[in-house]
Amino acid sequence: MSDDNLSEVLIDRLKSLAAKPNDNIAGLRSVAARLHSRTASQDKQVKEKTLEYICHKKSGILALLISLLEVVKDQATACSLAGILHECVAPKSGKSRSSAISQLVSMNASQSVVKLIMQQQTKYVVLSDTFMLELMWLLAQLAQRGPCCIQTVKSGLLILLLRIFERWDRYEGRIHLKICSYIIMTLQHLCSTKIGRKSVCTHNGLTLLHKFSTHCPEDKSYDSVLARVCYIINICLDRKQLPVQSTSSPAIFTLPTLKEVYRYNEIDITGKHASSSHEASPGSDEDSCEDSLQEEAEEDDDSDDSDGNDDKDNECYKEEYKNKICNLPLPAQRDVEDLLGYSHYLREFGKLEEKYGRSILLKSSTSCDTSLPSNGKNQFIQKNCKENCHENILNGTVFNQVFPCKTPSFADHCQPLKKVLECSKSLSDDNISLSKNHSDIQNTAKSVSSVLSTLDTGKNGVTMESTATRSNIDNHMMVKGLGVISDIPKDSGFPRVYAKIASRVNSILPFIKIAYPDMMGSDSSKELEPLNIKDRRVCRAKLLACVERGFSEFEGSNKVVYELDTLITELPPQRQNSSTNRLLVNSDELHLGQKDGTKSHLCFESRFESGNLRKVIQISPKEYDLILMPDVNSSHHHQWFYFEVSNMESNFPYVFNIVNCEKQNSQFNYGMKPIMYSVRESVLGRPGWVRVGTDICYYRNWYQNITSRKPRSYLTTAFTIAFPHSYDVCYIAYHYPYTYSQLLAQIWKWSVSVDSTSIYFRAESICSSLNNNETPLITVTAAESETNSVAMREIIFLTARVHPGESNSSWVMQGTLEKLLSNSPAAVSLRSKYVFKIIPMLNMEGVINGCHRCGLTNEDLNRRWSHPNKYLHPVIYHTKGLLEYCVFVLKKPPYVFCDYHGHSRRKNVFLYGCSNSDSWSDIDRSVPDNPADYLLLPHLMQHFSPAFSLQLCSFRVERERESTARVTLWREFGIKRSYTMESSYCGCDQGLYEGYHVNTICLKEIGEHFCDALACLHNESCWRKDVTTCSPGPLRLDLQGTLTGPGPEVIESERSDCSECEEEHC
Repeated sequence: MSDDNLSEVLIDRLKSLAAKPNDNIAGLRSVAARLHSRTASQDKQVKEKTLEYICHKKSGILALLISLLEVVKDQATACSLAGILHECVAPKSGKSRSSAISQLVSMNASQSVVKLIMQQQTKYVVLSDTFMLELMWLLAQLAQRGPCCIQTVKSGLLILLLRIFERWDRYEGRIHLKICSYIIMTLQHLCSTKIGRKSVCTHNGLTLLHKFSTHCPEDKSYDSVLARVCYIINICLDRKQLPVQSTSSPAIFTLPTLKEVYRYNEIDITGKHASSSHEASPGSDEDSCEDSLQEEAEEDDDSDDSDGNDDKDNECYKEEYKNKICNLPLPAQRDVEDLLGYSHYLREFGKLEEKYGRSILLKSSTSCDTSLPSNGKNQFIQKNCKENCHENILNGTVFNQVFPCKTPSFADHCQPLKKVLECSKSLSDDNISLSKNHSDIQNTAKSVSSVLSTLDTGKNGVTMESTATRSNIDNHMMVKGLGVISDIPKDSGFPRVYAKIASRVNSILPFIKIAYPDMMGSDSSKELEPLNIKDRRVCRAKLLACVERGFSEFEGSNKVVYELDTLITELPPQRQNSSTNRLLVNSDELHLGQKDGTKSHLCFESRFESGNLRKVIQISPKEYDLILMPDVNSSHHHQWFYFEVSNMESNFPYVFNIVNCEKQNSQFNYGMKPIMYSVRESVLGRPGWVRVGTDICYYRNWYQNITSRKPRSYLTTAFTIAFPHSYDVCYIAYHYPYTYSQLLAQIWKWSVSVDSTSIYFRAESICSSLNNNETPLITVTAAESETNSVAMREIIFLTARVHPGESNSSWVMQGTLEKLLSNSPAAVSLRSKYVFKIIPMLNMEGVINGCHRCGLTNEDLNRRWSHPNKYLHPVIYHTKGLLEYCVFVLKKPPYVFCDYHGHSRRKNVFLYGCSNSDSWSDIDRSVPDNPADYLLLPHLMQHFSPAFSLQLCSFRVERERESTARVTLWREFGIKRSYTMESSYCGCDQGLYEGYHVNTICLKEIGEHFCDALACLHNESCWRKDVTTCSPGPLRLDLQGTLTGPGPEVIESERSDCSECEEEHC
């Protein structure tokens, strides 16, 4: 008998014995044991085939197993049957798990399990510990579904579970820990419902759980159980809300309220109604319930305690959209006449209109470019593009006036806006409402046409154009030049340049100063700093102290020492919006050594660029609770912090508790430290950010997150700092800050230092943001020569900082730019072969205002690439428009596109790419691709960068990532090498930097190494022949970067949450 048929034979035998299960106990026991061994087999193929056969919806085998489990009397047989069910619903069972759980829920299997557990309480039936353990585990998996939770509570099982838990120590050996763990896991799921929480409180469950927490064994193996117990206590306690006036941000920006603004946002990429950025997608942090004391390996998206509803949704999701990629909404195609407005940004390639003529250019641009690779849906897009563009041109319906006869006045811009405003109605949105008074209409018009300012030309080496020569794309004129740095003298010092730029930046809330580290352009310490070694006993003590504070009335001082909401309202009305009309300075050096005699506490401040701190409460002489600001127009996304501390005493341990974090886990639990900058140390000649802190923990607290879709409490980031100097001025941050003003100051610095005879460097603004801040676009290549024409060079397109809290991506980008502008052989080679188009900060509004995830619209801009709106997402809209021009007009799809991100839950540096063979769509998988196209660059990075991890790279194309930059540009424009590069906030666990934090030097080095890897891509014809003809195996490189050895395989790595996901995720 073949091994493939053995499972079917065993199941047929099981069905025949099921008619009279107790007549042939030995036979049934043997069949069940053999079938169990196959479902738990180490042979992956055997296991998958057996589980697939058992879990098939029409087989009815799961129902058979449940019925046998209820009637069989032999304990060994019952254990084998329960073991089979265990394997069917285990998180690592693969595709079979979702189908198995759905079937078991539909047949009400949880009630059968409940009956078996209840039999344990009778004196007539005694279940073995092993069988009891399997039942508890099975119930914990089924209890993840809402209907099962309610049924289980109503059946009285919750009371029984509390009774068993109360006597958990009567079980022998390690079995009692597992049973205890599964009971708590089940209780956690039951308490996700209101009836479950009420039942726990009614039946004295809180007292029982509190008693366990205070007497929990010190053994490390109990840490995860203790974390779950504390979580249940926190969500069942009376809902204690954050001590703030409102969970919404005090930073409010009035958005354009036009119907046309929302026309493209009515549906998102999944075809559902557009949602706020907080609504998590599958696989995001919001769908996991990791506990702070669990091991790092439990961070994966398929963790045991992930929300069970996701399995059902994902199953329906896959069934509904299987083989239907063409049902994805096609992207809004830009008219070719419209796209020609972007020609100015690629003028180094020559004026195409003068060379070919406008009519010929339009005709050739509307035809499908068959040379472009067809990545899945791209074949549908090209047909749609051809038909739509041709029809629009013939009918004269051009949406965007690109070449106006004169420079439009403010009135010209407002005319179409006023017509829309007259017929628009009030929109029922919590954050966005249509204002009916004349002043608000003018403000809206100003925000939509905020690019009317004129600039001087030709200053400081930055190429700019006068107003008369600018192109206008609809109401958002694409401003050329960077006016904010146009009049800064060439011989100015960096602090003066930074101060002048920062004073011109438009913010939502007013700034009162410049942060000293930013003004000085400070990097990190040059020394490698080791990762923190977590003291689990300290974390356990903090967790228990938090529970005690939730149980009893807190007797601390609860003195508010800083409150941003109050400080805003105390300002004069004319200063409550922006501080750009006054010169910002920094006087920290004057305050060194000065004690504020009127205050016995630390002094705090966050009203500077990228600052984030909302409220501080002193709870003891040396301990403070800190509350962070949510993103603008939002009540979510609390992670980034950056604030100033002063009036301290040296060598005293100060405890800081940031109490409104939302991420379900953090690298603070795995070695990461916050950073600090001391002004005194800088004055003494030791400037730089350093990693600081002891007793660092990340755990759940008792404050209820009332804005969450599920009953959840916030989490606390706790750390202790002993300041080295008394009455110093220090800055504390989540990661090394990199502000918008710092970027502009760096651009100014490069513009006055670059050798224009050998380097073509141009900086200009591609558009203005919603709050009228310029978006820098940088062009770098070699100067034109007779032997090396710019028009023959490929384009490499790089972007960064779409998520404002990912400041590490800006440091990586700075390393890339410094390398490209250097005289190294790699840089000279790159400039001679490529034209680099770089937008180093896609979300400058979020960066300026200290946001973590979003900008001013409370949307994740990395979920808007498929359908960006020109009013709400101008930077994404015009960046994509520039790429469209490259592809469909210039006929030069970028050779490489890479979007730089930061990762909050992984170490090292890695890339995400796109592979047809690893896509969610069958149509994608039917289109062959060459793995060398997308695998070579990661292998080159592995060769050059010691911080890079090839094992963490992934090339999956997931449906929930369809609207990200990486997938959108791969699919719509056929860019084979479309990547997201992720850099850890924390450090490395492999290679040269293993066990150490990343610093700014390391991050800039990563950007430099990325350039080194790009420099090896230009000789594509040589390596492609070698790679495609060799046998499968790992790709190797010699020291000169030449490919040797066998070709690459697609890397199958587990995709964790990242900044592309919800990274909440990249």
